[in-house]
Formats: sequence, C-alpha cells, structure tokens
Amino acid sequence: HQNPDTDSICSAIAYAELKRELGVENIAAYRLGKINKETQFALDYFRVRTPPLLTDVKVKLSDLDLYQPEKVLLTDPIKKVWDYLAKRNGARLMPVIDNEGKFGGIVSISDVTRIFMELPDEDIVKQYNIRFKNLIEILGGEIVHGMYNYESLCGSIYIDPVFGNPEQYTARDIVITGEAQGARRFANETKCGCVILANNVEPIGSKGSIGALVKVKHTVFKTVGLISQSVSVSSVVHDKKITMFPIDNYIEDIIDIMKNSSHRNFPVMDRNGNLAGVISRRHIIEYKQKRVILVDHNERRQSAEGLEEAQILEIIDHHRIDDVQTSYPIYVRAEPVGCTATIVYRLYQEHGKTPSQKIAGLLLSAILSDTLMFSSPTCTSDDKATAERLAEIADVNINTYGRSMFTAGTSLSDYSPEEILALDRKKFSFDKYIVYISQVNTLDFETILAKKDDLMRAMNDFKDRSSCDLVLLMITDIVVGGSEVLMTGRARDIMGRAFHVRYDEDRVFLPGMLSRKKQMVPILNQSLQRM
Repeated sequence: HQNPDTDSICSAIAYAELKRELGVENIAAYRLGKINKETQFALDYFRVRTPPLLTDVKVKLSDLDLYQPEKVLLTDPIKKVWDYLAKRNGARLMPVIDNEGKFGGIVSISDVTRIFMELPDEDIVKQYNIRFKNLIEILGGEIVHGMYNYESLCGSIYIDPVFGNPEQYTARDIVITGEAQGARRFANETKCGCVILANNVEPIGSKGSIGALVKVKHTVFKTVGLISQSVSVSSVVHDKKITMFPIDNYIEDIIDIMKNSSHRNFPVMDRNGNLAGVISRRHIIEYKQKRVILVDHNERRQSAEGLEEAQILEIIDHHRIDDVQTSYPIYVRAEPVGCTATIVYRLYQEHGKTPSQKIAGLLLSAILSDTLMFSSPTCTSDDKATAERLAEIADVNINTYGRSMFTAGTSLSDYSPEEILALDRKKFSFDKYIVYISQVNTLDFETILAKKDDLMRAMNDFKDRSSCDLVLLMITDIVVGGSEVLMTGRARDIMGRAFHVRYDEDRVFLPGMLSRKKQMVPILNQSLQRM
C-alpha cells in the first residue's frame, strides 16, 4: 500500500516468511511508502528489519540478465575482439573498458575486419598504436635477448631489408628478417630497437647493440601479416555518439530507441559509469514481468506505480474487492475480518506451520492496530482469538504491549500537518465525487487539535492540488471511543446529510466513530444513494 499501516507492513513480512518456509524462492516483502511510528515500534520491539522501499514495479534494465561480455581493455590487441565476436554468432559490437573498469567505447567487427584486410607496411606504426607487449604476444615470440625500450612501436618497420647505411636505423625501429646472417649483421652493426627473426631460426653471433632480439616460428610473410592483429583496441574504438543506457532505465523508455536503431546490442552503465553489461533486442522481447502479491490492498491507485505492467500472482486482503483486473486466474484470499494478519495466520495454520516469535509479534501488532485493541466495529471474534494465540507465541501481554505500541505510534508532536494527513490517507469514489479520507489514531486529542488551523490549511492545499470534492481527517481516540473529523471541500454537504453537520462547520465530533472502512465510508455511500 502506498500509505502503509502496521497491518500492511507486518502482514507482508509474515506472508513472505511463510512462502519461504513453503519453498518459494526469490520472494521478499517490500514497502511502498513511509513507515509510521507505530509500525516502527513493532519492528524494533521484535527486532525485525524495515522492508526496503519499492518505488514502482516497472521492469528496469537492472532486472534483466544482461550479457556479460569478456573484458577487453583499450590496451588489448584487436585480435582479442575478433576472437570474442567470432564465438558470438551474430554479434557485431564489442564494448571495451579502460584499466580502471570505466567504459571506454565500442569496437565493431567491421573496424577489425578492415585492419585485418590491410597489408601491413612501414606506415602501420604511424597509423595505429601497437604495443610491443601485444606484438610479441600475437606473434607467439620468444625474447632471446634485451628489450625494446618503448611501450609502443614508434619507429619504422623494415621487412627483410637489404643492409645499407647502419646509421639509418634507430633504437625505435623494428626489423623483420628470415635468415640468421642478416640478423647477425643488424645485431653487430646497427642500433636497431628490435630484430624479429622468423622461421624459428636460431640467432648466431654476437648480441651486438640491438635493443631486443625476438625469435618467432612463423615465416616472414605470416609474421608481417600478424602485425595488424596486434593493433591496440584504442586505435579503432568509437567513443562518441554511442547509444548507451543507464542501468536504472525502464524497459518501456528504451524499447523504441532499440527498435529504431540499426544496432542490435547496446552498452548498459552502472551508477559509477562502469560497464554493467550489454542489452540486446532479445532482452526487450523476452523480458519477464515483475511478479507481485498484493497484501492488505487490492486497488491499483493504492498500489505500486506500474502495477498494470506486473504479473499479479495473489491478493491477500480484508477490504472490499475493487478495480484490480487480471487476464488470467489468480489466488485471492479475502475475508470479512478486521485485519489481514488474521488471514495470514490462518494460512500458517492451514499449511501446518507455526510462526516464529518475531513473526507472531508482528501479526499481533497488526491485529491490535487495525482493530484498535478490539474496540473497532471491524473487529471479529476471529481477530480476538487469533491475537490471543499470537500473544502466547510472542510471549507478550496484550494490554501492556498494545498500550505501549499505541502510545509510541500516536505521538504526532513532531509531524507537520502535511505529514499527519499523509500518514494514512485513502482515496474513495462515491458516484461523481472524489473523496480523500485520512485517519490518525491518538491518545491525546488536544495535541493534534491545537494544530487545527494548520491542518485545515494543509487540507485545503491538498484539495486544490488533487482537484477532489472533499477532504476529511479522522482524529480517532480509542480511549474516548470516537473521532473528531475535520472537513473541507465543495462537497461538504455530503457530511451534512450523513451526520447532520451544518454547512458552515468544518469540524464535528462523532462518538463511536472508530472505523473508516466499516463506518465512515458505508455511511457516506448510503447518504449519497438517498440524494
């Protein structure tokens, strides 16, 4: 319920626990609104954590089983991208990250293919970044001696050259040769940065002054061809104008973007800018609705946003059945008792289960709250008998615990008028009229009524914002046994006909009026039917 009371919260927690005991996996209780003081007292007393807040039940990207691509760094050779895409039939894009795990861009299969098809020459070093480490890895080379003094190739590449002026070669240059005599001459007479000896030929002679001597098993021709595969991913990455989605995005907000794009896969980013995964068109076709059980309510407007997009599995409630519609049969347990917790305890019994001390305490708290310690006209003999049994399991005295809970819950001194109105506010439709009724239970009328002027101002502000016909605030004292009702709105004559209130009055005390559901709402409804 968007404005949860003690029954809403405690029954949801207890029912989720029962489901887990019956073997149901991946089930948890959530709240849709702020916890009131009374409910918090019950949770704290029985040492139960407050359920996490759920803002809606729409499907987000975080709910999907996103593709988790192999981690490819900007510094990796593009052959790693090729190998990954080759394994993924139909994949055309590869997201890449930097050394800190941040998203670095994407590489397409066409980018890799274009480089692979180019015939490497001495200009490849000028066009692309090639790390020496990657080059040796791709060639499967063995460093026989020395080391190239630069992280990336930065000179020229000479392929089986005719030895000329020794001074033309620098410590930045790479020479690829297929015969040992040539390698020896370069080693002895030049300052070449690296000599790559192909054909698995053993180097002979002095190591000379070269930076590195590398032996590979490939022919010169294949060695040259492999150079392009060692080009760094950073040389071909696209990091501008990339369509990507935050992980908190809703599916409904990105479907059209994905359908109208020529791409099939899109990066998804987490809240820290790291790559969370990849979403494909398959995800938006096959994603599953969230599965929900409604506890202590069954009206869409009182439930989570996006409920129409969710799969409703069950309804456990003690209110009238309203406007929730489904396209398939569901399990509904609705009984005319004073509290949903009474129904939940029956479900425990029907399955041969006994709630734990903590759960029993929460269910007891819900019954005491909803029945106003059995003084509400909604209370049934079943509610009272259930509460007595639960008190035994929870090992508490009903009267002592109940008064402590109500005392803690009815202290409203630090609440603003707006917060008091929102604590337990529900919307009702009576014929052509829209009516909001808020109710607070208190053991001290005077503290709240001292704020009457501020409460009336807040009620009028809410009336104007919501464009409703009538706003009521029931201030209920279970000791006195009645409710002081504040009212505002153009349809105030409804209260006049129902309770004989003069039109110029904005407050009335109604003795014996304790229940919004079983007294206030039915009386207003009957009054309108007689109009």
